[in-house]
Amino acid sequence: MSKYQKLLNVALATALATGALVSAAPSLTQAEEVQVLAPTFSDVKNIPSHHFYEAVTSLASRGIIKGYEDGTFKPNQVISREHAAKIMALALDLDVKNVTDPEFKDVNEENPYYVYIAALVKEGVIKGFEDKTFKPKETLTRAQMSQMIVLGFGFDEVKLAADLPFTDVNDKQWSANYIQTLYSNEITTGATATTFEPKKLVTRGQMASFIFRSENKIGGIVAEDFGNLTETSYTAGAALTEGKTLSDVQSFTAEWYDHAGNVVGKGKLTDKLAKEYPTATQLSMPFDAKFNYITDGYWTVEGNFTGEPTKVKFTVTYKTGETTSVENTRIATGDIEAQDFGLVSGTMYSAGAGLTDNKTLSDVESLTAEWYDLAGNVLGKGTLTDKLAKEFPTATQLSMPFDPAFDYATDGYWTAEGKFTGEPAKVKFTVKYKNGKEASIENTRTVSGGIVAQDFGFVSGTMYSAGAGLTENKTLSDVATLTAEWFDEAGTVLGKGTLTDKLAKEFPTATQLSMPFDPAFDYATDGIWAVEGKFTGVPTKVKFTVTYKNGKQASVENTKK
Repeated sequence: MSKYQKLLNVALATALATGALVSAAPSLTQAEEVQVLAPTFSDVKNIPSHHFYEAVTSLASRGIIKGYEDGTFKPNQVISREHAAKIMALALDLDVKNVTDPEFKDVNEENPYYVYIAALVKEGVIKGFEDKTFKPKETLTRAQMSQMIVLGFGFDEVKLAADLPFTDVNDKQWSANYIQTLYSNEITTGATATTFEPKKLVTRGQMASFIFRSENKIGGIVAEDFGNLTETSYTAGAALTEGKTLSDVQSFTAEWYDHAGNVVGKGKLTDKLAKEYPTATQLSMPFDAKFNYITDGYWTVEGNFTGEPTKVKFTVTYKTGETTSVENTRIATGDIEAQDFGLVSGTMYSAGAGLTDNKTLSDVESLTAEWYDLAGNVLGKGTLTDKLAKEFPTATQLSMPFDPAFDYATDGYWTAEGKFTGEPAKVKFTVKYKNGKEASIENTRTVSGGIVAQDFGFVSGTMYSAGAGLTENKTLSDVATLTAEWFDEAGTVLGKGTLTDKLAKEFPTATQLSMPFDPAFDYATDGIWAVEGKFTGVPTKVKFTVTYKNGKQASVENTKK
């Protein structure tokens, strides 16, 4: 047997006992139902007299019905038409969001059952009365229920026949064919052996039982696991529901799609699996271009089965004629992570990224690198060409240089936009994989730039001088602003100087500077510092603050000893 085949014969009763209870409607005469912790009720026991036990448990476990605050279900309580409509809509899994107004005089949008009634009308399950009412608060009769069940579950209508044992059903009654259909499909055996009692009111337990029996007749399908086996192979599974097994299947197909909706392969189940495991309820199909489907023998296939699938549509047709399908989806894989980012030499920086989740350059549709300075300004953007993937298709790592002098066109690995000048502090890598998955990562570095105190002392007369040195390979050409604030021993500001661009123009590679403190000094003529304050008194501290063009700020306090 193929290693891909997952065949577990799971009893339906096990599935019915799981799940959490959710909302259902209040009945005609009792207080509103409330959520309970588990689908068990004090008045619904697994005993012969409680024929509705399995049905109630199944519907409750799937959130279609629920019980009351006192822990009861009240199975013998009659059910209203609006409550029955909600249970049917939930059991049929109808779309209750995109409904149209059924235009019943006695049902408006404020009615909590409005969407369920509207959904059933839209699907042709109910029509209401000739006077354009629905009579939501009235109780449901067995005749009305028979029509709702037949139309809702799509049973082929069976004409009234001689084999119907019910003496209270005849061809004069509008519900005769619906009752006959239920009997022919073994959904009902009657209220008694010889009567159906069409006008009798339906109880909550009976409603659950009729729905449950109908579900078991039509069969269904649900999605199961869908994921990777290896880097290029996948498997997706499905399970038959409502008591169906592989022996009940007429045909079964699996259609595989990529993220763009393209069909990347199709499989049709052979009879081999049903012959070997006729009572199995679960199955799976492999997706692999290298897999030998012919030798395996479980699937006949069409297509290349290449690429990365993100959806499988399973469609089953049972021997009873019902066809149903389910879509099994998975999240496409592919991510990106930051790697080294730093100064190479001179004005060149380099930042790298790594592809994850077993992705390589051959899986990449597009990849960009956007460079920012510390202030968030875009300094340049690069888009990876296909050159790197052609040369190194299995590579998982890449890097991009940042340099205004670099010849990106000749290099050929990146198309570049922008000047690529300044000092980058962040690179945002964004990748889009061929499977449709997009991911991005920000690669950051601590921008350089510092300042240290140097000499501070008395020069002569009323003049003092204090100096500072730029660190981390910074020069005056890297400085955006630099200030020097002078204080006396009491902390009073005596003056403030702001460095002009004169010094950087004359000495762009300088790393040291000093400022004089003197009320008699002609700062304007000197032109190196723009000043505020009188610069009188005895300074004991100078605070130098520098902001570099890369956005980095630093300060140092220089004190006179």
